[in-house]
Amino acid sequence: MAGDNSDAPPPERSARVRPKRRNDIPAVRRRAAIDPRFSDLYGTADEQQFEQHYKFLREQQEEEQRRRRHRIRCLKCLIRRGELEESGADLAEYDLSENEREVFGEDHLDELADMRLQPLATLQAELQQLQRESQLHVSREKGRQARSAAVAVKREVVTREAAAVRAGVKRRAFVPRRSELRRAVLADKFERLEQRGGKAAVDKYVERKSRRHP
Repeated sequence: MAGDNSDAPPPERSARVRPKRRNDIPAVRRRAAIDPRFSDLYGTADEQQFEQHYKFLREQQEEEQRRRRHRIRCLKCLIRRGELEESGADLAEYDLSENEREVFGEDHLDELADMRLQPLATLQAELQQLQRESQLHVSREKGRQARSAAVAVKREVVTREAAAVRAGVKRRAFVPRRSELRRAVLADKFERLEQRGGKAAVDKYVERKSRRHP
């Protein structure tokens, strides 16, 4: 057949048609870089050891939170002044200057003068940002304290079992299940809540958890 003749000339192709591009080189996928500090492949972080070695970070965060709260109080004072001015109220009826000097302190009167020149919208935006940061810090601190309390309860259970074995009360230590450890942690939390706010605090916590996990 004519189609099987290898000596035949190549088929005619139009010069106006661009030939198909063929890429015979396989694409090499680059592996994503992994930071060993934040990857589970390299093990889990020892939070207790981290707290011991980087305790100064917690101190810095607490200092930042203290300054943030002071700045929030200052902003609220000036925002109140700005809202009264916009409403046309007589500022003489309000002891704003004395209150502002008390909140800012004698060492920050220059800062007070500078902030009075800023637009009200700028002060309100900064206040919202600082309030979000403050709430985030409080939430993280509560979570860290809850994890520390859980670790302490689990350690207490294991220590108690080991002491019972050494004293001959038990032949071997009882390794509690996760569900039992969770119940022990929850019982400890309820006890601390009741000591701090009574039964009402426990009921409020249970109600909040029920709304979150219906």
